[in-house]
Amino acid sequence: MNGITIGFALIIFAAVCGGAFAVPIKLKKRFELENLYVIAAGITMVIIPLVLAPFCLPHWQTAIANAGSAVIWRGLLFGFAWGLGAITFGYSISMVGLSLGYAVIMGINTAVGSVLPFLAQSHSSLRPSGVVVLAGIAGCILGVGICGWAGQMRERPPEASALKSGSGVPRGKFGLGLLMCVISGVLSACANLGFAFTSQVGEAAQQLGASPVISGLGSWMLVYWGGFAATLLWFGGLQIRKGTWRNNFGNGALHDLWLAGAMGTLWFLAMIPYGMGAYYLGRLGTSVGWAINIASSLIIANALGFCTGEWKAASMSSRRTLFAGLAVLIFAMTLLAKGNSMAANEQSSRLQHTPHATDRDRNRADYSRVRKGSWTEELLPPDLPVLKRAERTTLETTTDAAHC
Repeated sequence: MNGITIGFALIIFAAVCGGAFAVPIKLKKRFELENLYVIAAGITMVIIPLVLAPFCLPHWQTAIANAGSAVIWRGLLFGFAWGLGAITFGYSISMVGLSLGYAVIMGINTAVGSVLPFLAQSHSSLRPSGVVVLAGIAGCILGVGICGWAGQMRERPPEASALKSGSGVPRGKFGLGLLMCVISGVLSACANLGFAFTSQVGEAAQQLGASPVISGLGSWMLVYWGGFAATLLWFGGLQIRKGTWRNNFGNGALHDLWLAGAMGTLWFLAMIPYGMGAYYLGRLGTSVGWAINIASSLIIANALGFCTGEWKAASMSSRRTLFAGLAVLIFAMTLLAKGNSMAANEQSSRLQHTPHATDRDRNRADYSRVRKGSWTEELLPPDLPVLKRAERTTLETTTDAAHC
């Protein structure tokens, strides 16, 4: 099994966990949402990372410090924005309805979370692989929109009043709800932006002996800490204002505590395997991987919806619209996979035909390609040195200049 296949498998696994994340909410007895979220966030963003870090990231404190204060603050701020996105998500859904709200939020999340890392980190946006990847991202956004429209058709009867939105919300409030969806989509994408733009932590961890596969945990820790701060401030404050902090004690609290633990574990598994999968996909992993993660989660969510009877009474036209949206998502995921493979081949071809690259440079570049998951790790020669970030950047810059 090659690295790209492993990457896709990890990302789809993360999407499954993300789809199941909310299941414990339906089983709670005593807790309110704010009780569940604070405990689950504490488990996901603080406890599990701190338990795993000593085993997965030797000297993780040093790695974070070596990344620099600018990187640390960047990760914390992106994480805080992501936490605000999770908070506004619930309010947005309540104002416009689940199907339309989810489609708008996830569509914007896909666009922002995939395109920005692609433009910032890729030198191939105008090459064939870049065009294919951008087409795949656009296809994901289109597919999300079609699925959202199908959900809107399912929820709105044909005789619905023209003065009401599909969710039964007056137009004034509906417009505000759509604005909230846009804000939530942008903020929710900050999780991937924080992971993509704090890669220096993972590189520092690798220099200290960490495996490149799990070194992204260092970046996630910064994003997690920022996200937990936002979650604790909002939902913790909500518990104080409403007095629901008392729900954390008494009959039924232990049952819901276990549910919060399951929720937190699923939340963690929805993020870390995605980061590992993005590593295996290569330099475009945070762009291609994020779009595939969102598309997969939507496919899984709708499949579960069919299994639980959500579409049992839906009209045939709404079902056909949904199937069309899912087909677009699957096709878009195929484009993303193809574009990612083309990018890896283009990079290898450029290096092999660059007259200024020595055999040692090509050898090191091939090693960098292995570390990014394009080949299986079994092909790694044992005596090759690890490329430092500065060396790799110099080599890529020289190669791109020669190619032009």
